[in-house]
Amino acid sequence: MTDPSAISADMQTQGYHFRLCGDGPPDMYQVLGERASGTNLIRKIIQRNARIFRTEGLGWKHGFPTMVAIPRDLLVVCAFRNAEDWAISMYKRPWHAHPNMQALGFSDFLRAPWLSIVDRPADFEMIHHEMKVEGMDLQFDRHPLTGERFGNLFALRRAKMEALLGMLNRDCHIALVKLEPFLADPEAFMTDFRAFYGLDPKREDFRMPSRRMGNNFNPSVENRDPAPERLSEDDRAFMLSQLNMPLETALGYSY
Repeated sequence: MTDPSAISADMQTQGYHFRLCGDGPPDMYQVLGERASGTNLIRKIIQRNARIFRTEGLGWKHGFPTMVAIPRDLLVVCAFRNAEDWAISMYKRPWHAHPNMQALGFSDFLRAPWLSIVDRPADFEMIHHEMKVEGMDLQFDRHPLTGERFGNLFALRRAKMEALLGMLNRDCHIALVKLEPFLADPEAFMTDFRAFYGLDPKREDFRMPSRRMGNNFNPSVENRDPAPERLSEDDRAFMLSQLNMPLETALGYSY
């Protein structure tokens, strides 16, 4: 990917990095990012507060980018989140995780080979109606080159983080956004976002979405162990052994 130093100053000081490609402002956008990284919230806030068309034309927002091409007027917004908070949130709402994964306690959930399935076909617009795939392995969560399952949750994070940052090499409008500073002041973010990309506000006042999509999650198993408030020393040590620390640092995350 692009040298991490090219983004680290922006990500560490303000929590986002904007880049234009070409002369004109973007006309549409898509948000990409792993589950539990704020993708839906970021998408809705942009949609409510900027005059720009939302598309899902690049494919599943939580997968590896697999688009045929990127239109010159499309802005790709990539979302990231602190690894510890992300892991806890993934355990609380393990979207598309196999029931066997959902039945694990937190520490085992972090360490188990990642297994997910197409449990909600309606979540995947790219599934053709003649393909009966409910309950099958979710290929978007396999390694895009080898086809192998990821060895654990943080291996999945590493690969998808590398894929998202690889968008910096694809000659397109791009915005890298950390969830934490975005949540701290979304209105200020939108002011900078619109100014940089030459977008008009949709209305005079700033609007937050009224509901969070994550609240719709229904587990596949009953009586799951509760998620911890913070990682234990052993779990934190395991996390640190698995992260791509140069990329985490470039994004402004220190553990």
